[in-house]
Amino acid sequence: MIRRVVAVLALAGLATGLLAGCSPKRLLVSNLPPETMLFVSWPDSTVHEHAVNHVVHLYWSGSDPDGWVTGFDICFARSRAIPPDSAWTFTTRTDSLFTVPTPTGRDSLYFQVRAVDDKGQRDPQPAVTFFDFTNQPPTVSLVNRFLTTDTTFASATAQWQATDVDGDAAKMRFRVWLDGNEASPDLVSGSSFTFPTAQFLQGGQLLPGFRTMYVQAVDDGGRVSPVDSARWYVRAPATGGHTHYGRLLIVDDLPASNPANRTTDSLYTNTAVRNLPAGSWSVLRLETTQPFRSSQDVLQTFQLFDAVVWYIGGPTTFSWFETLLQSYEGGIAAYLDAGGSWYVDGLDLVAGANARGPLGDAFLRGHLGSDVLIQRFDLTQQDSSSAWGIRASPPAAFYVPGTGDSLGMIQVPTSGLRAFALRDAGYLLVRAPAGMLSQVNPLDYPVAVSVPQAAGGRLVMLTFPLRAANGRGTAPRFLAYVFQQMGLTGP
Repeated sequence: MIRRVVAVLALAGLATGLLAGCSPKRLLVSNLPPETMLFVSWPDSTVHEHAVNHVVHLYWSGSDPDGWVTGFDICFARSRAIPPDSAWTFTTRTDSLFTVPTPTGRDSLYFQVRAVDDKGQRDPQPAVTFFDFTNQPPTVSLVNRFLTTDTTFASATAQWQATDVDGDAAKMRFRVWLDGNEASPDLVSGSSFTFPTAQFLQGGQLLPGFRTMYVQAVDDGGRVSPVDSARWYVRAPATGGHTHYGRLLIVDDLPASNPANRTTDSLYTNTAVRNLPAGSWSVLRLETTQPFRSSQDVLQTFQLFDAVVWYIGGPTTFSWFETLLQSYEGGIAAYLDAGGSWYVDGLDLVAGANARGPLGDAFLRGHLGSDVLIQRFDLTQQDSSSAWGIRASPPAAFYVPGTGDSLGMIQVPTSGLRAFALRDAGYLLVRAPAGMLSQVNPLDYPVAVSVPQAAGGRLVMLTFPLRAANGRGTAPRFLAYVFQQMGLTGP
């Protein structure tokens, strides 16, 4: 409107000048500054004037009587005085959700906004509002705590749950540390953290003893929660490893309720006693302690040892679905990819067509030297499953080509064996002779493999419990042979 009035007056003046025979004169009008307005979106009706949560939604607008508004300068300041130009932030937005730092729980600030017009002129009188920002502390508590019987080696995963009643829980961060490291905690997001093995070092050594983990929440405004903590016992690894701290970790996954528990334990520990230096191996009994809370725990624990031997059973039979293998397959794969060696025995280990198993197809292809499992042939169902059993009256033994020896079956698994379609015949460790398996099978099938890994380690898998194949007393000799293949024996 002002522009149009000015234009009309100028034309009238021009006409008058021409009629009078005089030179025309131009009327100049200076640019007028824009004006600014500020609004607040209160989070609820109980908030008093100017007292607001540290997370606040602010709105603003502007107008210009002789042009248009191109944007706004915004600023938080401790004084009502107009801040210097360097303190302002330019934006084209007309609203924003602000999270104001309030680490002590309260802070008072002025929020100022000034409109900027199309000629770069700024409102000389910014809109300003005083706020008393408040912030309630968050809470955090550790979950899935270690039991009094639980122990770990130099790896532990802390898991927690947290709340923030007046902030954005997705923006929470957490300070986590082990005793003695409070001054240099890890600041992480999420709801868990695995302490690296290096953080367990004391004077450069992995020493046994009680340790304490701590966690503290930090909300989006910088306010911290009370600290929660948990204490548990940390074991020292064995010594004498070729490339790691210890040479061998034996993972006992056979419950004491299994009638074969005592003899199975003896098979593995006595083989270690006879073939490895004293103090170079450790035993981890999963029935009495559960050290694994993540795949990273599995990886870091295994990486303390040159090799890991894991034998599996169940409460009354050898068939048992191992949920730890399913949950933490990634940690085992990472250990093998890093040059470690792993042995496992048990039934139902690998998933296949119509056959359950904790280890999947990617593990089969990436580490077991096979593209598929061999499905058994059934005259009625044709190819019903990849899980095999042994006939009720089986031939005397499985064959071990590498030693020229055999393993006599003393307990017959009725199902759960796996047969591998190996890419390389050199991966064969144990084969079941024709006619021994439960379905029509004119060929010998690999039921155990020993596969060298790309990084230099080795994966040995027996799809039957070794203790069930000791009818001729050959299991200890066979296990010693496996130790040799895995590089455990020798200097």
